[in-house]
Amino acid sequence: MNAITATRRTIRREWTAFGALLIVSVGLMGMSGTETAHQIQSAVNVAVGPVETFLNGLNDTASSYWSALTQIDRLRTQNEQLKQQNTTLQEELNRMAAIAKLNDDWSKITAAAAGVPYQTTPVRVIVRDISDVSELTLIVDKGSDDGLREGQVVVDAGGAVVGRIQDVDATVSTVLLVSDPTSVVVGTEAKSGATGTIHGSISGQLQMSYIDSTAASKMTIGEPVTTAGESLPCATDALACASATSPYPPGLLIGSIASITKDPNAVVQSATITPAAHLNDSTFLLVIVDYQGGFGPVVTCPGSSSSPGSSSSPGSPGSSVSPGSSVSPGSSAVPGGNCVPGSSGPPTVSPSIAPRVTAAY
Repeated sequence: MNAITATRRTIRREWTAFGALLIVSVGLMGMSGTETAHQIQSAVNVAVGPVETFLNGLNDTASSYWSALTQIDRLRTQNEQLKQQNTTLQEELNRMAAIAKLNDDWSKITAAAAGVPYQTTPVRVIVRDISDVSELTLIVDKGSDDGLREGQVVVDAGGAVVGRIQDVDATVSTVLLVSDPTSVVVGTEAKSGATGTIHGSISGQLQMSYIDSTAASKMTIGEPVTTAGESLPCATDALACASATSPYPPGLLIGSIASITKDPNAVVQSATITPAAHLNDSTFLLVIVDYQGGFGPVVTCPGSSSSPGSSSSPGSPGSSVSPGSSVSPGSSAVPGGNCVPGSSGPPTVSPSIAPRVTAAY
């Protein structure tokens, strides 16, 4: 009973409030059209106007600040993206010089391949050992799988001699530089006709020895020196005799004459050669693969009592070859196996073929 009574009372209050609001609303609607209502409305607008203006300004200011903060955050994000893009572009720009050099080197080496009168294979240098504590060598990215073999001659983009292949693996090869002290090549200066044995040196310069005094007197500083591709008279030691014939093709540029040592009391003279090849900074090189050079038939020098093809131990004294003797270009004597003391008559060539020797002469 009490619950029902309370519910009825609540309903009556709601209806009473609704009725009162309805009466007030109707009354206000009736009064809104009167002059008094217009005056009151005007007064209220005047009183509330500054507050409304302030609130609107405050809202606009807050909106501006929020928009600025949003814009700043967006600009910060874009700035970070631009920084990353700038870093990437700068790295690419820094690589462009190296890429341009590679492209330029490749263009030069392909052009050089067309100008070399031999079949060549382009290779790229992957390891460079030019310290003064070991042999001066380069390692290139091709080997026996690509048709390379020991003894093949290597030139740079200018056609200048770089060296010879010393060791060959399946996929890489080691090139002994012409500037290494153990490297030997026979060269000639065409203008004077001077011919001599050229050795490398620790300084990087090449030393040209055993130059005839008459020819040396005609040599000029700055003149080019090329590979001779021909035999020289045997010297008094087996090593010089072994290197009498150059396994290098004739006509390859070695370098230019830097200085000449002229001793009037000496039978032979010497000179210093500046290498023409870019030994320290070449990226691509050419390997001559179709030249049949290197150590060929055994050459027996005059003064030997042995039959053709016989040999003596290294260092046999008194061995020599008559100045007019020669061997076909590309063939070479075997170290320690060609100059035999005591024989006479012109040099003969043994029909036997000497085993391959890996030293770079």
